[in-house]
Amino acid sequence: MLNIMWASLVLLVFLHLYLFSTKFHFLGALLTLEAMVLILLVLTVSLSYWTLEGLNIYYFVLTLSVCEAAFGLTLLISIVKLKGSDLINANPYH
Repeated sequence: MLNIMWASLVLLVFLHLYLFSTKFHFLGALLTLEAMVLILLVLTVSLSYWTLEGLNIYYFVLTLSVCEAAFGLTLLISIVKLKGSDLINANPYH
């Protein structure tokens, strides 16, 4: 059980670094965020069973992940409608 938690934490750190290297596509950043949330859900389930507490924190993280996914999808659709693509541009005037 502890090996799963350590592997999840290492994978979470690598995904965090990959998120900051995503420079061009908004969809890639959203998929990275969703993978990070999935790993957080696995971590909360394993941590709640390891500490013998309830699943309340799991439900809280699950609720936040659903809100994050809906907000990210809304932003993606808005950007695609406005710009025609999901490319991230640092200069808003181009």
